[in-house]
Amino acid sequence: MSDVLNQIVASESELVNLLGTYNTSFVGYVYGMSFDEALVLTNDDWKHSVNGIPHNSFLVAAGFNPERLADAAEIDKEVVLLRVLEPVTLPQDNDLIKTRIEHHQRRTIEEQFPGDVNDGLDPITAAELQSGGLRCRILGTFYLENDELRLGSDIENFMTLSRMRAYKPTEAALSLIVNHVNPEVRRKALEEATNAGFLQAPSPINIGTIRYTSTARMHRGTAPLVAVFIQPTDFLARRTAVLGMTRTGKSNTVKTTVSAVAVAALKDNIRIGQLIFDVNGEYANANHQDDGSSIAEVFPTQTIRYRALETVGFEDIRPNFYIECAQALNLIQALFKNDNSPFSGQDLDAFMSTSLDEPDITERADHIRWQRHKSVFQCILFRAAYPVPTGLIIDIPIAEALLVQIRNWAQVQQPVVNINIPANARVTPSEACAWFEQLRLINISLKEQQHRNNTPQIGLVSSTRGSSWVDPTLESLLNMLARENSRGQSFGGWRAIQKYRPYHSQRRRADITNEIIAHLDNGRIVILDLSVGPVEIREVLSKRIASRIFDRQMADMHAGRVPQNIVLYVEEAHNLIGKKADLTDTWPRIAKEGAKARIAFVYATQEPSSVHPNILANTENWFVTHLNNDDELRTLGKFYDFSDFIASLKAAQDVGFARIKTLSSPFVIPTQINRFTPDDIRRQIEEINSRSGNVQSQEVPNAI
Repeated sequence: MSDVLNQIVASESELVNLLGTYNTSFVGYVYGMSFDEALVLTNDDWKHSVNGIPHNSFLVAAGFNPERLADAAEIDKEVVLLRVLEPVTLPQDNDLIKTRIEHHQRRTIEEQFPGDVNDGLDPITAAELQSGGLRCRILGTFYLENDELRLGSDIENFMTLSRMRAYKPTEAALSLIVNHVNPEVRRKALEEATNAGFLQAPSPINIGTIRYTSTARMHRGTAPLVAVFIQPTDFLARRTAVLGMTRTGKSNTVKTTVSAVAVAALKDNIRIGQLIFDVNGEYANANHQDDGSSIAEVFPTQTIRYRALETVGFEDIRPNFYIECAQALNLIQALFKNDNSPFSGQDLDAFMSTSLDEPDITERADHIRWQRHKSVFQCILFRAAYPVPTGLIIDIPIAEALLVQIRNWAQVQQPVVNINIPANARVTPSEACAWFEQLRLINISLKEQQHRNNTPQIGLVSSTRGSSWVDPTLESLLNMLARENSRGQSFGGWRAIQKYRPYHSQRRRADITNEIIAHLDNGRIVILDLSVGPVEIREVLSKRIASRIFDRQMADMHAGRVPQNIVLYVEEAHNLIGKKADLTDTWPRIAKEGAKARIAFVYATQEPSSVHPNILANTENWFVTHLNNDDELRTLGKFYDFSDFIASLKAAQDVGFARIKTLSSPFVIPTQINRFTPDDIRRQIEEINSRSGNVQSQEVPNAI
């Protein structure tokens, strides 16, 4: 084939483009190869010409002449991607080391400092002494299929007598390598994006730039930085781990991800709800690391913040105990369990082990009993001086069958007792307390009377023949209200829960979980600032919110509906999905099964070894910064090709220096994560709004 035609083919081939400026990027010869590793012969002169070959840097190897690609055998038309692991000895190294030592031993005092480029050696000897070997991991093979560039994650063949030359890719070639996505992956991403509501595959996110080592003098100081892009669809309905020590860039990575997902949704006018469980207050509040801004300030109309403390700009995450009774009782029980309380008693024990979860309304008898328990609980709160919401009305039982029993009891008393029967079943808290206390006394009196008559001690009779209207749970609740057990002995009763009043908010008018789910359905960013207020709220409320979200998403899926896109971000995740966690519990189920119900789960932790192994094994995306513990590093080394980075992860403590593995990429990419820059994000939002004609900056769309 003519030289002209060869040049045309080479200039148009993506395979040749992978070699970069091959005339100046040559670094050596492949002299040994297996299916997993390649050995490269290089020397100091070639390394000097490419500004060095850093640890974990990428090399490419090809067995064709880049200027005569058209003449190459079909088997050679491929490019093998390598990662530099470590130096390797050559067979003649012992002789070369001996020569170097002898040369240094012959030096005079005048030669203690380096001289010319050969440092006193003759050119031929200097050329021999600067040779060395590199051991490289084989990451895959680039080849053309139907005129499309593909990357296989292994190699198909290797030659014992290799004709391959190695090159160091830079700039455009390196960008092509690290940002490559196979055609079928792009098509799948487009399909998933369309299903998620996007009009087209969202634009890749510029997450950072290539960085090989902590020392970045040459490969980042003199060469142009090469951007690393990730696909937004990699995060939707996927699991993402953000691992690393404190102050090494975990929160910055999460902020960048939150912003990128929000901007991608804004571009296509769709709704993606994002919920951040902010344990340390890093996302709800501005700090010096983020140019004085927070997520809430970058997306002011799209972000809703909650805090367990009355604060300007925050909704109150504390439940209204009178409205959210089940949650309130769970929280009281958790608080009491952690206290060294002086209060005790059988009825108090029963109170601390009961539940106020609402049964199905179709279970009429159970639902009626639940309503009585709930109403007495509200009365206990009132007696314990929990602030009452304005206009609170409590439902009380005044069924005719009950009133008949009460009137009959009153008539046989000597003297006859007058009973104050409420006019309707919805009364004020003080009226409800008086009514239930009266019912309690009547029930006790009837039991005493039945005891004297040698009849079953049922007290007030329920509609079920032979059953007591005051069931054991209701009896304990009534005794808590009266601060007296059924034998007339006093005990702490409602005084045992008075100290928990700061955990209650009378401001709230609706169930916090329903409110948060509504915000997520509208595509908002919800931040739960758990850094202030009671720790118990963090545990009890977080789990309840997560459980409700999971149940709702799964119900939609099972009903044949398309679930809402939701992303959950969790800090200190090892406390929620630890290795001993029951996989049927809420958080492990979200991490394990949530993806099929369109719940993306992003978890951050310093302790990957403490995370449940089943969750780690099913994680698609990984962002790993500095880890200083061998146990954690060993755990990480079990996944993908992170074992190549163990030493680097332990040594390099640079903030934001991460090793990234995403769903779309078959190998780990060492990356310096971009800093969370609010001004840049605001500019992107303004551009989107100007193109769409949306004058209300950052407004959340109401519909897809």
